[in-house]
Amino acid sequence: MDNCNADFKESYQEEFLKLKDEFETYQNFAENTIQMMTEKNIKLEKKLDSITNIVEISKYINSYLSDKNLIPMINDMIIGILGATYSSIYILEGDDLVVKATNIQNKDYTFCDEECYKELLNGKSFIMNSKESLFSEETLKNDIHSLIGVPIYLREKFIGYILVEHGLNNFFSHEHIKFISTIANQIAIALENNALYNQIREIAIRDPLLGIYNRKHFFDIIEDSLDKKSMETFAYVMMDLDNFKKANDRYGHQFGDEVLKQTTDIILNNIGKSDLIARYGGEEIVICIKSITDVKEIYEKINSIRLKISENSVKYKNVEGRVTASFGVSYYPIDGTSLDEIISVADSRLYVAKKTGKNKVINK
Repeated sequence: MDNCNADFKESYQEEFLKLKDEFETYQNFAENTIQMMTEKNIKLEKKLDSITNIVEISKYINSYLSDKNLIPMINDMIIGILGATYSSIYILEGDDLVVKATNIQNKDYTFCDEECYKELLNGKSFIMNSKESLFSEETLKNDIHSLIGVPIYLREKFIGYILVEHGLNNFFSHEHIKFISTIANQIAIALENNALYNQIREIAIRDPLLGIYNRKHFFDIIEDSLDKKSMETFAYVMMDLDNFKKANDRYGHQFGDEVLKQTTDIILNNIGKSDLIARYGGEEIVICIKSITDVKEIYEKINSIRLKISENSVKYKNVEGRVTASFGVSYYPIDGTSLDEIISVADSRLYVAKKTGKNKVINK
């Protein structure tokens, strides 16, 4: 009886140990499976977050395509999304990488030595991690321990770099390269689209023959300045080439175009960079000379332009001739407090100049 009980007990223990071993094996398998699924979920969540961020960046870029501050805006988004200490976007201009956006206060710091800079121009991604600071104290950036660089390409052409820096060692990994590369692609597309937008915009606001503003954009700028009260005084000048139709009929329209081009160049070379010039229509050109302090000085400037136009010998193929111009000048706010009043006064003075002998400046 005792032997039977002992055998039963031994058999029971063996079965128990077998079941326990199977349970532990299953438990380990289940725990490993859960761990693996958890890690996969974490990776998927990160990828989903990354895709969401990329979509948001893409929407943002498309919304602010024409904004001059688009690149700084993207740079700020990189800092916010990655929680980076510093971020800078460099664009290749000629043979040099030029900073287009950065949150680094010390603008004079040098990222790397000459050899490292040459490597940057090769346009390859890189990651730098170090327990020690990656920068010297002189750069005022002695708290950076992780750095990532991702090139910007536009149709296989290297056009710039994104450099992102963090205070934690080993913060950046190859996953970050993939994410930042996507942003780099967005920047490349944005730069191209922005350039195309500006080209189209320039076509819309400039005269196709002379390259100066058209009348609509010219008056829009002045109206906007008057509304914002950002322009206290200015001189408005209307110029009309004398006997232009006769010159066109005698020498041809191509000669007339050359006259307009050379006349425009003379004016541009004798007004300030902040002054405005536009083709009003036909042979008429309008000028806005900003911040006047002396009416007599403005008269002398316009009269000097008149003399240079009359002394200019225009040559086109086998044709050579001279033209003169008449000018009507009004002043804001002396001659009126609205743009319509200023235009009306200048137009009346131009009419007087044309009717009293031409080739003269009337400003009162």
